[in-house]
Amino acid sequence: MIKVLLVEDDVNIAEIITHYLNEAGEYEVSHAVNAQEAFALGKQSFDIILMDVVLPDGSGINVCERLRETHSCPIIFLSALDDSDTIVKALEMGGDDYLTKPFDNKVLIARVQANLRRAKSAPQLIGQDTLSCAGFTLNAISHMVERDGEGYPLASIEYQLLCFLMQHPNQYFTAAELYKRIWGKDSFGDVRTVLVHIHNIRRKIETDYRSPRFLRNTAGRGYIFYPSGVAQ
Repeated sequence: MIKVLLVEDDVNIAEIITHYLNEAGEYEVSHAVNAQEAFALGKQSFDIILMDVVLPDGSGINVCERLRETHSCPIIFLSALDDSDTIVKALEMGGDDYLTKPFDNKVLIARVQANLRRAKSAPQLIGQDTLSCAGFTLNAISHMVERDGEGYPLASIEYQLLCFLMQHPNQYFTAAELYKRIWGKDSFGDVRTVLVHIHNIRRKIETDYRSPRFLRNTAGRGYIFYPSGVAQ
């Protein structure tokens, strides 16, 4: 069974989502109505998390940030808020996807399945558990970046992006190309998701993410990963 953590304070919405997931016959849903319950249930492992943004005792975005310390599974935000600032913030704090309410439950199931497929098809390190460069190590087992004696957990999409770039060093990829490679479909010009996840990765692999040495961007050419870093 696929274990799902649903964090949703609206009982009616939660019941509908749970019904559709149960009807699919392969999901086991645990439901939290607030941040406190989410943290308690978050001590367990899950395959995917569905997270409301507005909770009665806090922000789902903050809950996501905390859960990211121990969970690398996909996190999909569900919210009636559709402004760009909220969406970008949700992705910056570790979200993989964002679905605006009201939504068709068939679309929700499709998004869940797509995110699970991406997580399962993450790039593999054949014959090795880690990828290393001059500044950090990527652990394929824990999906963590190990730098300066500290561990930094990666979201599922962050891991896939970084693993791909490390396996294709010194090559340029535009944001649209990365979206196609990792998400498996065209971006249709909207590459905000890629930009946000690249920003998150830099915060974890770079000593100074505002002046990156390893993951850089060149106007007109795209993103490039330098295993040895670039002198500042």
